[in-house]
Amino acid sequence: MDAKPPAAISGTGAPLTEAQTGLWYTQRIDPTNPILNTGQYLDIAGPLDVDAFRNAVDATVGEAEALSLRFEDRPDGPVQVVDAALRPFLEVIDVSGADDPAAEALAAIEADTNTPVDLARDRIAAFRLYRLSDGRHFFYERIHHLAIDGFGMVLVTNRMAERYSCLMKGTEPAVNFPPLQVALDDDRAYAQSEKRVADRAFWHEAMAGLEPVTGMAPGRATSGPSFHRESLYLPSRFMERLQAFASEAKVTWPDALTALVAAYCRRFAGTEEIVVGVPYMGRLGNVAARVPCMLMNVLPLRVAPDETQATGDYLVEVSKQMMRARRHGRYRSEQLRRDLGLVGGSRRLYGPLINMQ
Repeated sequence: MDAKPPAAISGTGAPLTEAQTGLWYTQRIDPTNPILNTGQYLDIAGPLDVDAFRNAVDATVGEAEALSLRFEDRPDGPVQVVDAALRPFLEVIDVSGADDPAAEALAAIEADTNTPVDLARDRIAAFRLYRLSDGRHFFYERIHHLAIDGFGMVLVTNRMAERYSCLMKGTEPAVNFPPLQVALDDDRAYAQSEKRVADRAFWHEAMAGLEPVTGMAPGRATSGPSFHRESLYLPSRFMERLQAFASEAKVTWPDALTALVAAYCRRFAGTEEIVVGVPYMGRLGNVAARVPCMLMNVLPLRVAPDETQATGDYLVEVSKQMMRARRHGRYRSEQLRRDLGLVGGSRRLYGPLINMQ
């Protein structure tokens, strides 16, 4: 077992984590595809102290090292380096003079989101404040998925808001984020641990005898350059009924809804079994829980509902299945796919992805 210390993230560079490796090769295979740009904008209505906001954003950028990563493809494999020259400090852009300031800002945001990032030269992240008027701003955040996952994006956004609030109140913010090296060291330790061996054995047993996986539509699964998003807030009456329904079965409502959606997907696909992907944050109990970085995994969940089974029993069964999967959730789905020989062509580990937020 290799006992050498890992390379320093801010020195000669450190190898990618298991969570990053699959994304790296996905981007390398299709370098002009911007689909790994994760982004959002916040509509800020009301007075805003721009100088204080700039200080809050820039201070957060300084402590979240993953936002300043540079990636290099070396003969012995890709590495990542924290490069202070690539820190994405806040840009303030005044569009208040446009005929339609909101449309002007949104067009610029969409154009940036749809622009692929050169991982070796470009800034891995961008933060821009669009001034529409004295009383309205759009705050745009864009970070490549190699640097951060969805939970990490929330950590960064909340930290910026916390710092701005403290500046306005004259108070001190909470302790800084842990250094990125914490996540790298933890990933290395897991890769050499008996826990990873046990996790691998669990997933090999769970996926034994897997038939070719299908999605909701026939044909080869390919990665598109964009996606369609439609926001839907579940009605309060529906949520009340769902929570009561889940409580009666003694499961959580996200697990209950995941199980019901999986059953629907299986019916829609017309197969005896469907394998759905379920995101796993990988944060609970992890020393890297507060580190803005890429940790998320996607777990394959095999669902073959018995149509004669009571719905409550089915929900309990799937909930227990997900609980077992989460205990072994650090084993990467990309590695499992390689283990099972699901490489190349249209071979999938899972079909539809069900992500409850």
